[in-house]
Amino acid sequence: MAPDRYRSVDEYLAALPPSRREQVEALRGLVRAAAPELDEIVKWNSPDYTLDGIDRLTINAAGRGPVRLILHFGTERAETKGAAPTFTEDPTGLLTWHSDIRASLELPPEAELEAKRSAITAVIRAWLAHE
Repeated sequence: MAPDRYRSVDEYLAALPPSRREQVEALRGLVRAAAPELDEIVKWNSPDYTLDGIDRLTINAAGRGPVRLILHFGTERAETKGAAPTFTEDPTGLLTWHSDIRASLELPPEAELEAKRSAITAVIRAWLAHE
């Protein structure tokens, strides 16, 4: 794996275009509101959040697509692509599943963010409690 090119989240943010930075900051705010106890580091050239030393959330703002929060269990746990997820606490369908243990949550458009804020933070909290 290539080394991270950013030493800190602030350095990562400074390298982003202003509109992208605002979207990442909005997602960071949602993560902090849901789980202020998480450690925020740079991993995989992105802001990453660990719980008890295990990577659980990563912001993906690469490319031109939407800014997303990846919900996962780091690299230690084996995943099965195409398998049904064991996580069932997403009543409003915010998550897109990529394997049994990895999903993404797309940052809603700014006009929809406030209405979805509580559902997003609830999903993040439930994910972090999920083992």
